Amino acid sequence: MVVDEKSIVIRPLMQEDFNEVLKLAGNLITRQEVTSLSPKDMNNLCYVAEVEGRIIGFNFAQELYVGIPLRKICVIQGIVVDEDYRRLGIGEKLIDSVMENCYKCKIQVLRTLVDEADNRLQRFVEHLGFQRSVVANYDKVIRF
Repeated sequence: MVVDEKSIVIRPLMQEDFNEVLKLAGNLITRQEVTSLSPKDMNNLCYVAEVEGRIIGFNFAQELYVGIPLRKICVIQGIVVDEDYRRLGIGEKLIDSVMENCYKCKIQVLRTLVDEADNRLQRFVEHLGFQRSVVANYDKVIRF
């Protein structure tokens, strides 16, 4: 896909975008997950990428307080870019927008969780300047 870089618009996610975002995400996220985003996170940390008014990518991120002592961080929950528009720097532009707002909000740590087996995604986040954290992530699955 040939796209003029100037035609890519990055802007905050708005409630009116939910249907297009859900369509782009396929089965990766649900309406409940999208609607659970706080207005503050949507205004400051969640963005969409558009070309000619069509959403071609988005990210979800949240401001959280973690650890002892408590520390304010931004966690990127996910980035999705339409397959036809990948490898054009759109994911990087979305993350740059998140980083700009983290800077304005004095959030010093930007975190994302990456599957240990997903080498391609690991290389992508490392390319963006992320490094392995000293924090180990442990999950306990609750069975219903």
